[in-house]
Amino acid sequence: MRITLGGGGTDVPFFFERHGANFISASINKHVYVSINQINEEKFILRYSKLESASNIKEVQHPIIREALKYFKIAPGVEITSFADIKSGTGLGSSGAFTVALIQALSIYKNNKKLSKKELSKIASYIEIDVLKEPVGLQDPHASSYGSIQYFKISKNGLVKNYDIYKDNAGLKNFVKDLYLINTKKRRDASKELSRTMFNHDSKKEIFDNLLKSKESGIEAYNLLTDKKKVINFGNKLIEQWRIKYERSPSKFHSEINNIINELTNLGCTGSKLIGAGGGGYILIHCPKSYIKKVESYLNKNKLNLLSFEIDTEGTTYFEL
Repeated sequence: MRITLGGGGTDVPFFFERHGANFISASINKHVYVSINQINEEKFILRYSKLESASNIKEVQHPIIREALKYFKIAPGVEITSFADIKSGTGLGSSGAFTVALIQALSIYKNNKKLSKKELSKIASYIEIDVLKEPVGLQDPHASSYGSIQYFKISKNGLVKNYDIYKDNAGLKNFVKDLYLINTKKRRDASKELSRTMFNHDSKKEIFDNLLKSKESGIEAYNLLTDKKKVINFGNKLIEQWRIKYERSPSKFHSEINNIINELTNLGCTGSKLIGAGGGGYILIHCPKSYIKKVESYLNKNKLNLLSFEIDTEGTTYFEL
């Protein structure tokens, strides 16, 4: 799964096809797992949050699984199981992580071929955006495929370039040691949330103006995170990014999150922002160790949980039993 450190929202086609995109994603050691097994029945047995048994692809209810099975021309006789470290609907890119894991599993199962990170992200994006017409962007499958902390640039014609800014960056490695996630205990459907905000044609100009600010924040994030002297001040940029997102979706829930972020700032956090499309999920905070006890005390009083994590540098991986 992933967290966004700048430029969030600019990865959606309707924006980058006009202005290009610049964003930074950090892959974290919270994972989605997909296993595939050949079975002795002419059926598709699918285990995720639901249990499905289908005789043919058309009967498969899970849209991503159905279209991935079609893409690889998989015949009945497989069992696919998925589970995750963190539930979906929490803003950490679980759908994109699930899709690339599924695609890698199916490619190995059907063709005995491990796909490259570029191929994985391309096929996953194609299925979610072009086939299923989901109101999502390119960030999640790319972040999950590549791993590490990557600076992504998308041209107007959809060409994606990535730059690993975590490797050999001692300043950034020290900075992320003080990053934590706070569970808001609210889950939401990212597609519905994006349809309500980013893909709301009634507010198209306002959204474009807002995303231009977000794109600029992605460029500024890159400049700060790659500067060994200035990276320690990046927490302030997280708060700026939160202001941009809050401006884009000023709901009652976001107002509550804004109050929490203000409290966290008063307690010593140098930066905080809500991760994902909004409407629920996790708050990312940067908090020096000397203040973390105060923050934990505040969270305990408000029945919120603190989650630590590390950067995952491998991206999508696989193993066989």
